[in-house]
Amino acid sequence: MYKVYSKTLPVMVCLMVWMMPAAFASPFIWPPVLQDSLPSSPVERSLVNQPVLRSAVVNAINNRVADLRPGDTLAPVLPFDKLGLSGLHPGARMQFVQYMSAGNTTAGIAKMQRAFDGLKDSTKQALYIDNKLRGFYALKQQQLPGGFTLPGKPENQLKGVSWTSTYSDSTAMMSGWWNEGTIQDVFSVGSIPFQLNYSTLSGYDYTNTTLQDAHFMKISFDREAYLDKINQQLQRKYDLKKYFLQDLDVKSSMKQYAAEQLMAIKGGKDSLGASLSADQLMYLDSAQLSNVLIRNRDTSAAYYDKVMALKKQMGGVKEMNKMLGSGQAVKGNIEGLLQKPENSSRIAGNLLHMSPLQRLMMNMKELKVGSIGANASKGSLSDLFMTGASGSFLKGNKFMMLAAGRSNELGVQDAGLQSATGRGNYSMQFLRIGRGDIGNKQSHVSVLNANAKPQQQYGFSTAAISRNVFVGAVSQQLSLGEIGTLDFELSKSSGQFGNSSQDAAAVSKSAAGHFLDDMWATASIGMAYNGDVKKIGLTHKVYFNYAGLGYVNPGAPFAGRGTLQYGFFLKRSWLRNRAVVSLRTDIRDLAVSPLTDNKRKSLQYAFDARYRFTRRFTLSMNVLQNTLNETTDAGKYTAFLNRKISFASQANGTLAGKSFSNNSSLGIQQLNYMQPEAPVKSLFINAASMQTWMAGPGMVMISALYSRDVNNAAVYNNLLNTEAGYQYFLWKLSCSSSLIYLDNKDVVTQVGLRQQAAAQLFKHWSLSVSADGRQNLRNTAANYYYGKFNTAISLHYQIN
Repeated sequence: MYKVYSKTLPVMVCLMVWMMPAAFASPFIWPPVLQDSLPSSPVERSLVNQPVLRSAVVNAINNRVADLRPGDTLAPVLPFDKLGLSGLHPGARMQFVQYMSAGNTTAGIAKMQRAFDGLKDSTKQALYIDNKLRGFYALKQQQLPGGFTLPGKPENQLKGVSWTSTYSDSTAMMSGWWNEGTIQDVFSVGSIPFQLNYSTLSGYDYTNTTLQDAHFMKISFDREAYLDKINQQLQRKYDLKKYFLQDLDVKSSMKQYAAEQLMAIKGGKDSLGASLSADQLMYLDSAQLSNVLIRNRDTSAAYYDKVMALKKQMGGVKEMNKMLGSGQAVKGNIEGLLQKPENSSRIAGNLLHMSPLQRLMMNMKELKVGSIGANASKGSLSDLFMTGASGSFLKGNKFMMLAAGRSNELGVQDAGLQSATGRGNYSMQFLRIGRGDIGNKQSHVSVLNANAKPQQQYGFSTAAISRNVFVGAVSQQLSLGEIGTLDFELSKSSGQFGNSSQDAAAVSKSAAGHFLDDMWATASIGMAYNGDVKKIGLTHKVYFNYAGLGYVNPGAPFAGRGTLQYGFFLKRSWLRNRAVVSLRTDIRDLAVSPLTDNKRKSLQYAFDARYRFTRRFTLSMNVLQNTLNETTDAGKYTAFLNRKISFASQANGTLAGKSFSNNSSLGIQQLNYMQPEAPVKSLFINAASMQTWMAGPGMVMISALYSRDVNNAAVYNNLLNTEAGYQYFLWKLSCSSSLIYLDNKDVVTQVGLRQQAAAQLFKHWSLSVSADGRQNLRNTAANYYYGKFNTAISLHYQIN
């Protein structure tokens, strides 16, 4: 295995070295417009650079806002001429100043006026005025002088409380009684909503000693609810279609603007230049317009220069047609955009008065605190459960993720199995920065620092010594256009051990200082190609992963080290997804020792097919083979084989005028355990069926599960489990009564009765009770696997 790695890894590393700079540069093919970006057209560009549209907006505002009446006083004056808003009449100016001053203190208004007095032509200032003018035009009636902030009053909404207690007399369980309680709550602080989930689990064993209780609490930022709240506030205050100038008659506005400017050039007097119309100015190109003016011998040079300058300002014929057609071109896009809160709320920073924290949370993708699961990528913090906090931030195309916490991997059952260098409890800090969201044209660099030390828990002490692990990773997703995407990730770890007298800081510095040591043994490389051909309904994936024997990543505890893994996936659909076929192959080589060629190799092949004959009947098939081959000093042999083929059907319809449904499966499975001492070869027949149909006021349910080893090699897998029941309403109770028969060959044979009842109490309370009593028809030494009595009671409070 080492010889193979030593030949293939240099090629991979050369490829990685060539690709690594891409993590800090622009991706191979970057989309011109992000998926959630606002529509882009001449209508949406800055009004400062489009005097025609600006004039149209000014005229529309003047027509909507009443002018000053005798006795009215004008609000503090802004430099309207410098801002390009000289066309606003006094009444509109007064309301515009009120709009810009809303929510500001006297000192803030004075500061704003001083800033405008020294206004310079800059892009930032132009965008500020543009957004304010659009916002003032889009303002709904009677919204001044204020009220543009988000509701600041704290809110709380209890979603539900539940408690469940269960009891079983099966001695195979750690506890007879188990209790589980949950609380779900939603609260808002400063209009920022959070979800709270709390659960507790407790049990009492048969020796009357209390087991260690488990408590889990998570507080998470509800991004969807926050954006929805922002969008609702925007909709109350503004007509967002007006913000995008969707209601403007651009053609009429342009013609009016052209006529006004021509009249202004002529000084309001009739002259030979009066023969030039607004239509000529708009639709003639510069050469044609010049010829018209030159042919008119009475046209002065000054008049000629001013008209040609106006033509340049309004743009050529191509730009004119694009401007006229832009309104209709983006109309559908704007309407679709406004239906999604995550899009329309992006302009909230320009239209609402928000605190710095509220603005920050608009770009917060995720924020979790407590008992959380972190899933950043396959290389770091993947499928990790820890106690701590994590958050990800995306603004524009810049991404950042931070996480810190402690993983908790020690259980009572593992206490005697911990080694000095094995997994332990790690305190971790994680940072990821880059471009693009995770899994969306991303280019990221991440680092993870983890420290472990001996732990005391449940009265046990782990044997772990002080250890620090430092992991760095670079990931890149390249867009290949229509043929798909290519994902690449390089990860490298470094670990150092200390002793009880060494502090964590010293060990941590040591690990980072040795990051480049043992490059091949402590590296992990992953590549994957994903694509699809939509015309023929084909989806495909090819992947390759490598991890050295010394690679350690506490952020991905289930990632294998010393492995070489590769495979592919193909999926094809026909007839509008009525027929679907998929094929998957996964091959994995696991090196057992760095000194020998001993290894394990697993090969898995899976084939799935499904055909929907009608809306009421579907048939599917699955073929699977999984093998584990061992290579030792004694030779090669197959240690494990799992091979099966199964058929499943889903049907629903009516029988004798009553609705019914059926789910059934039938399969053959071969299981071989080639242990040197006692090899086991089993051949199973597996069948399962569940049938329901309406009968009278209720529903009949029958289920059966059958598994039989025809070679009689299995001990516990020869099983027949059947249940027949009736679900019905009794007064205000929803009830279910079932008869049960269970036969596990040479283990237990039981018959029993299960009764369930549930009720809705006092509108918000619900109660469910179940009891399962059974009688053993056969007594064996293994009867303790199956209890004779189980009961559960659940009480739930739902606020809504």
